Amino acid sequence: MRVLSLLSLVLSLLVAACAPEDALDPSPSDDTATDEIIGGTRDRQAHPAVLALSLPDGGLCTGSLVAPNLVLTARHCVSAVVDRIDCNSAAPQVLRDYDARELSLLAGDDVRARAVLARGARLIVPRARRLCGADIALLVLDRAVSGITPMRVDFTRALSTGDRFTTVGFGARGSTARAPYGVRYQRARVAVTDWSATEFIAGRSTCNGDSGGPAIDPSTGAIVGVTSRGSDPCTARDATSVWTRVSVARSLFDAARRL
Repeated sequence: MRVLSLLSLVLSLLVAACAPEDALDPSPSDDTATDEIIGGTRDRQAHPAVLALSLPDGGLCTGSLVAPNLVLTARHCVSAVVDRIDCNSAAPQVLRDYDARELSLLAGDDVRARAVLARGARLIVPRARRLCGADIALLVLDRAVSGITPMRVDFTRALSTGDRFTTVGFGARGSTARAPYGVRYQRARVAVTDWSATEFIAGRSTCNGDSGGPAIDPSTGAIVGVTSRGSDPCTARDATSVWTRVSVARSLFDAARRL
């Protein structure tokens, strides 16, 4: 089995809360600017079930509607975590989970107006206090979302080196603290460069705010991974991004079905 060669590095989390709330740019988006998904294009409702999450501190993450009242996202989007993640350390990385009621699902392709579609009601998270290999979570909503078809999750598709996928998110348009974010972008044909049983890695593609967004199998449209973390700065030529495989979340979905 291959192991992720870059997991020995201390990688910065792609945590939307790193960017201040006033980084949301109220001006119209310029498609010629550096893309939120690095090298990507405006999604323009191609993936309407990929939505933004408003965090308690005013930051932003990405999530995917996988049932009318259920959002798949990253664990660090729904929890307070340490600033930097060292996968070689045994120290806890999750400090505490947020109150689900402090999380809001935002409507639309452009969420800079922060229109609330639904609010959180309950979190379903791994028992582990670590993020490496387990940076994934489910947010149960306080109401069912209508008018949007939930995305399918494929627990069996195991991406490996050379496989390609599509990533979608609402992340920052650059590496500076004031880089604007809040518009849904996508990038197709992102190539896997390394992998393990619980994660896979690709080159420069995501930035702050894309955390929790899906890696989508282009042949089926199903979610196969969730954006976890990456290099800082995200726009560096040698930047990398890491996704948690959805296969590690089977027990979370089982718990959601029992609710």
